[in-house]
Amino acid sequence: MKVSVVDLGFNSVKMVNYDVKKDGSYLAYQQEGVKVKLGEGLTKAGYLTGEPVGRTIEALKLFRDVISFDSIRHVLPVATSAVRDAVNKNEFLKLVQGQTGFQFKVLTGQEEAFYSYVGALESTCIPTSLFFDLGGGSLEMVYTENYSIKKVKSYPLGALRLSQKYGGVFSKKAYDKMEEHVLDVLPERKELGMSVDTTLVGVGGTLRGIARYEQELSDYQLDKIHSYRLDFPSVSAIAKGLYRMDADELVEIKAVGSNRVDTIVAGSAVISLLMQKLDFDKVVVSARGLREGILSVFLRDPKTFYNGSISSERAKAYVTFACQVEPLSQYAFSFVRPLVSSGLMREKERVILSHALKQMADLPTVTNLSNLFHLIIDEDNAFLTHREQLILALAIVHTKKAKTVDWLFSRYRSILEPQNMRSIEKISACIMLSTILERSKAVTRLSISGKKVAIRILQGRQPVPAMVVADALKNVERAFNVTVSCQVNSNGPPKRQPASVRVIV
Repeated sequence: MKVSVVDLGFNSVKMVNYDVKKDGSYLAYQQEGVKVKLGEGLTKAGYLTGEPVGRTIEALKLFRDVISFDSIRHVLPVATSAVRDAVNKNEFLKLVQGQTGFQFKVLTGQEEAFYSYVGALESTCIPTSLFFDLGGGSLEMVYTENYSIKKVKSYPLGALRLSQKYGGVFSKKAYDKMEEHVLDVLPERKELGMSVDTTLVGVGGTLRGIARYEQELSDYQLDKIHSYRLDFPSVSAIAKGLYRMDADELVEIKAVGSNRVDTIVAGSAVISLLMQKLDFDKVVVSARGLREGILSVFLRDPKTFYNGSISSERAKAYVTFACQVEPLSQYAFSFVRPLVSSGLMREKERVILSHALKQMADLPTVTNLSNLFHLIIDEDNAFLTHREQLILALAIVHTKKAKTVDWLFSRYRSILEPQNMRSIEKISACIMLSTILERSKAVTRLSISGKKVAIRILQGRQPVPAMVVADALKNVERAFNVTVSCQVNSNGPPKRQPASVRVIV
């Protein structure tokens, strides 16, 4: 099934076409965006005016033809702050429908916040968070505790709106005045009732832009923006640095370019001031937001999208469902749990292993290990940091060829720590043994005493291949720096098998 989401904002109109699989997962296969600046002049007169309206209609006609040519049946058009705030909203919507066929659903500030929250938090899974979506016309904020929504706020602090209000190319006086205004409008921490363990999560073109810019400046080796973490000193320094540049200098920055030159200064100031006022030392970047939230809600409950208004309860239910951690199978769990309990394996390594096993089940057959690595690392994981995702990908590759991991580890050494290689080896060893246990439907019983591990494998539906098990256990010995003995229970009498790791069948 193909679904198209059309997002009409204050600054731009975007179309993202998704291929939706039977299990409900989806992949964007086409993205188009046009900077129509629909909100131009809105702050002065309150009306959507001629030229921006004309640009918007032309862009929508192009999107209509693309959607028609691709035979996409399900089209989800939504409009946000520019249309929402316009005095002539109804006339504009009627004109758009007549000329393009799109019947837009105009989201309230609260709905926009909810949909953006669902899209971002389903893909980051941070239970207690302050989520924000900085667009061209407004700033939406959602505060949650254990995925339960406590506060929803919308502020007229969009990047293009502020740029238009304070001059675009900022004098020092105008910039200082804008900062004063933003700090005055932003809430206090007490007003939101935030707990001390709250994580700041954000979406929007400005945040992605400054994250890309920091990656350029630091020569970040991983081409990935989702789940990237920016610290406050860096955000503050980038915001001040961008303010001091003229338009020509801004355009030369790859992460800014011509698309964001009009909004990046004001937008980066908003993010910096938000972190300053609410005392956040880091912000997590989500590459998913409003459009993914719209799609997710539509796929689970079309009636809510078409006829209803998404509520905080529904938003929580969607995110909580998506963020359930898939447990290890009983076969892998029986082997891994004692390793964690004894301290031989850290809990975070167990979590990475769980995600690695799940991801391996969906991987296509690939012989080129570099291609395999990139297939794995390109997947957005809601639970893992960039470093942890690298460990996961390298552990899977390690099960195929250890030497390839040495080369890849060296390539990403600016992100990885030297001790991460041991984690990669442990997870790789557990992947190989867990795969054997899973295929044989066999569970294990472990007895651990210091550096000695005794394993008893209870025969499952399929015969356990003793020599293959012995080979896998050699990897366990090396990775965990232990001595392993193993016995496989069978219907017949125990029989010794030659192996450096003692396996008794």
